Amino acid sequence: MNFKTTGILALVLAIGIFAVVLLNKQDEKKEEMKKTQGKLLAVEKQDVSEIILEPSGIHCVKDSNEWKITAPIETDGDKGSIDAIANMFSWMRVERTISSDPAEYSVYGLDPERGKMIIVHKDGADTLYLGDKSPTGSYVFARKSGSPDVFLTSTTLKANIEKTLFNLRNKNVLGFEKHKVRAFDLKCKNGVFSLKRSGGKWKLVDDGEYDADKSEIDKILNRLHSERAKEFVDENPGNLRKYGLHKPGVRIDLMLGENLAKKSLLIGARRNGDYYAKDESRKPVFLVDSSFVNLLNPDLYTLRKKDLADFSNSDVNKLELEFSGQLIVCNKDTSGTWMVQKPEPRKAKSWKISSITRKAAQLEVVKFVDDKPSSLGKYGLDRPRVHAKFYKDDELLLDVLLGKKEGDNVYAKLADEAPVYLVEKEVLETWTPKLDDISEQPEPSVKEEAQISSSDK
Repeated sequence: MNFKTTGILALVLAIGIFAVVLLNKQDEKKEEMKKTQGKLLAVEKQDVSEIILEPSGIHCVKDSNEWKITAPIETDGDKGSIDAIANMFSWMRVERTISSDPAEYSVYGLDPERGKMIIVHKDGADTLYLGDKSPTGSYVFARKSGSPDVFLTSTTLKANIEKTLFNLRNKNVLGFEKHKVRAFDLKCKNGVFSLKRSGGKWKLVDDGEYDADKSEIDKILNRLHSERAKEFVDENPGNLRKYGLHKPGVRIDLMLGENLAKKSLLIGARRNGDYYAKDESRKPVFLVDSSFVNLLNPDLYTLRKKDLADFSNSDVNKLELEFSGQLIVCNKDTSGTWMVQKPEPRKAKSWKISSITRKAAQLEVVKFVDDKPSSLGKYGLDRPRVHAKFYKDDELLLDVLLGKKEGDNVYAKLADEAPVYLVEKEVLETWTPKLDDISEQPEPSVKEEAQISSSDK
């Protein structure tokens, strides 16, 4: 093959490649045209920078990735609600063109229009004019700037143009990021409580530090984060006294981040079934639900950790029960069988031992009695009725003392901690078993068998 032939073949190959690329580009262009053809507006959500609604006069402006409302008042926007308006152009279509005659606009509610939406985006601005609903109610009549066409489109356009300021504004009662909460102070009708995060736990700080109930703290913070104002009653209050916010009945101060920046919510007077409230850093007074306010009025018992044990029933493989001058010791062997070691070796009744260990794993405070008792005698804990220990291998899981009865409860304390509690007295009954109740009778020895055999004769 000579040089001339090689050159011709190369040229043919290049033309072929060019043709394939060109066809692919044309196919891509056709596909793109199919996607945009019939769309209400060829605008992507991320390209929308402003939304103006008439006749409400609401003006939304994107600030970085967030939305601000600049009219009719200045406030933060609800990102989800405003994004939903910007995103509707990704799917909303012109269903059918009805007319192109401006003289017929009034027939479709477009002269004058019922409302309009101005969308500002990276390529300019578009205005959508809203008319009446179609006779079936399934669509609305509309037109857009730059075209005389009247068309049918989704009623979502009407719903979005008719959004109110309340629909589109940020209704968070207190804006914060939950993971940044390092501490908080809560003043309510039941007292003043200070809590701080320590590692993965919450501590109640009050003349000492006590474990807080994590589930209750999470419940408060989660509700505080998700709660929304029910109604804005005063955008720029001159006097907080009429709302009971000059001396709030509830005040919660969050400390956020390493710098412990403060965010505060005030709860004031009641109005019917709701309460006046205010984010201290913002002007508006709004209403919140009474169930939310009730949650922000916990008592000490609610906030403190009530579980005295932090293990499961199956973790326990050794226990010691000391009461009435005797000591019962039980171990679980490698096969999972419970055995009594003291006062004498016996096979234990597993279901009986399980009831004992279950009480330990579920031991819960009924009442916090005295955090710094001057004497244990009045609670019967200087000479406890029961001293119970529960182990996992060599790890002591629970070491607890039980004292005097008090009604349906019994005084208790952890052996290495000061506070005195009340727990249900049923635990006292469970932890003072008779040996024969929790174990099987021992097998008779050879000598005993011989004596039994001799007596039978």
